[in-house]
Amino acid sequence: MRSVSLELRLLVALFALCAGAAFLGARLSGGIVEQQVEQAGTERLRGAEEAFASQERAEIEKLSATLDALLSRDDLRQAFVARDRERLLALSAPLFETMRDRDRITHWYFIAPEPDATVFLRVHRPELRGDKVERVTFRRAVETGDMGAGKELGRTAFALRVVRPWLQDGKVVGYLELAEEIDHFLGAMKSRTGDDYGILVKKRFLDQRRWAEVLGERSNTWNDRADVVVVDTTTFTEGIIDYEGDLEVLPDEGVALGEVVRDDRAYMRGIFPLRDAGGRKVGGLFVLHDFTAEHGAARAAMLRSFMVLIGVGAVLAAILAAMLHYAVFARLRRLERRLEREAALRQLPPGRVVELTDDEIGRLEVLLGRALFPSRDELPRDPSSTGRQG
Repeated sequence: MRSVSLELRLLVALFALCAGAAFLGARLSGGIVEQQVEQAGTERLRGAEEAFASQERAEIEKLSATLDALLSRDDLRQAFVARDRERLLALSAPLFETMRDRDRITHWYFIAPEPDATVFLRVHRPELRGDKVERVTFRRAVETGDMGAGKELGRTAFALRVVRPWLQDGKVVGYLELAEEIDHFLGAMKSRTGDDYGILVKKRFLDQRRWAEVLGERSNTWNDRADVVVVDTTTFTEGIIDYEGDLEVLPDEGVALGEVVRDDRAYMRGIFPLRDAGGRKVGGLFVLHDFTAEHGAARAAMLRSFMVLIGVGAVLAAILAAMLHYAVFARLRRLERRLEREAALRQLPPGRVVELTDDEIGRLEVLLGRALFPSRDELPRDPSSTGRQG
């Protein structure tokens, strides 16, 4: 089998090296682009925590402003001070209907002052009264003489509560509390960002019996997860909103859970701790950011980089091949032909037989051997010298 030309072997190695370098460069550049995309996605995830906090602050301001308006009404204060529950309900019920329809306010309490601190009237459920209030937001309002606000976990969900003392002639005559469920938070956030959200809560902070009553047997999700339940979500894709860790030990900055691909969509997942008004970590805010477009752009950028680098590598390889050909192999071939002519003119012995497996260097080696180191007994004899010896 005839040997492959050394020049050809070098060219193949050169092009392979350039292709490998191009592939490695494309992988590195693509990895950098993808890392930047993932970092941007992670920052987007972290922005969800601030978006939730911002939503909470805005709702607290709304509830606080509404409370200020109610506290300024003399008719409500007079009925409360007189402990006229029927008149107080008659005055407050129409107001509550308006607040519920317009501002999503779902709870309104009239609370007796210390040391009693019991519910005098629940406008949203007037049949329930007389129970002692021990919530953190209420205790904060009592202790500071000012507003107490925050989200508190009830038997099945979070409620955002704002409590203010009610003063008459500088004396606290009672407390007013407004609250709203936060189930609309996630929908409002999704409408602004396009991301999906879910709220996970530790089961030990909830009432299983009450949970089953509220959701019903068919929709009861209590046993879906080991120690947490999803109390609210904007997506129902199975397996997307899952976290196997302990919500109570989540770091304050949250945890990025990496990338997940479902069908033709790519998502970044993250979770952040949710604290109640008492500062306990009772749950987590799960964030799902669809970064399919960014993910595709990163892959396309890597492919473009690979094609560009392959092209550049091919051009460089061609230039190097041309330089190698003209600077080395063309000169070697000229030298080879010259040595062959000289050997023929001088009738030098053939030397080692040139084999088919010899490349340019092997053939040149044979010719140089013939020219420089011919065997003495194979040198052509001078006919005149032969005659003299006879």
